[in-house]
Amino acid sequence: MEMNTVFVVVVTYNGKQWYKHCFESLRSSIIPIHIIAVDNASSDNTVNYINSNFPEVHVIKSAINLGFGQANNLAIKYALNNKADYIFLLNQDAWIEPNVIAGLIDIHKSNLQYGILSPMHLNAQKNQIERGLAEFIANYNITPLDLINDMYFNRIQDLYETKYVNAAAWLLPRIILETIGGFDPIFFHYGEDDNYMHRVLYHGFKIGICPKYNIVHDTENRVKASKESKYSFFKFLLVDCTNINKESGVEQLILYHFRKSIINILKFNIQYFRDNLSLMIKFILYRKAIYNSRRTNFRIGAHWIKHD
Repeated sequence: MEMNTVFVVVVTYNGKQWYKHCFESLRSSIIPIHIIAVDNASSDNTVNYINSNFPEVHVIKSAINLGFGQANNLAIKYALNNKADYIFLLNQDAWIEPNVIAGLIDIHKSNLQYGILSPMHLNAQKNQIERGLAEFIANYNITPLDLINDMYFNRIQDLYETKYVNAAAWLLPRIILETIGGFDPIFFHYGEDDNYMHRVLYHGFKIGICPKYNIVHDTENRVKASKESKYSFFKFLLVDCTNINKESGVEQLILYHFRKSIINILKFNIQYFRDNLSLMIKFILYRKAIYNSRRTNFRIGAHWIKHD
């Protein structure tokens, strides 16, 4: 039987409460894997902990926090240069069952049109589907109702097509990385997985969920970060502007927020004026990067991860 070269990439950042579960689960994989950890300048002794407890892990230590996408890109480049056939991206707050990676690879070999395959994500107690994934499964505009129906009637298939599954546990075949590359550096954290899936779909590949295989994604035990609405709204708009499946709309956004700024200052709505002005300025500053992102991602090639 042909043996594939498989690399697993874990981006780490101040997550020592999860490393034992995460890396020990990778040790249990029923097929051989190479593990890479890219540390984003953690302050909790992450690198020493991994080196001491998991010496088989190849650690790439960044002097600065690169964010999720660019840290993954470092490891993806290393894996491709070392003849990876498949790369499995795993969040630091997630851990796998022993058959997950082998099962996903088997499914991919019979479904080569898929550029991303994901297992099912369970909560830490393994008694529910992880909430974030459940929302996308329940949305028939994203995932066909076949999955819910088959789960209810206990007739689960190997693979279901979807338009979205977050990057907590992605299997990426080498061909997708050679075709569209790594994560777009226009995103620091959040939005990079949306952008990647847009590119996968644009270039004619599919995205799939494989519910017979499970990981735990422990989102419930994350430190709850405060969400600043204007920043979140900007990220939402940036994801939309960089979506190569549609027109960018960046010029229209700049004009729209300019007009709203004028209207709100005339109405003495100072806070709304500031919000609209801030968004207008951000899109003016990002305009060149947005156009560069779109030009690059329209083309076929290992963008953002040029390997040797």
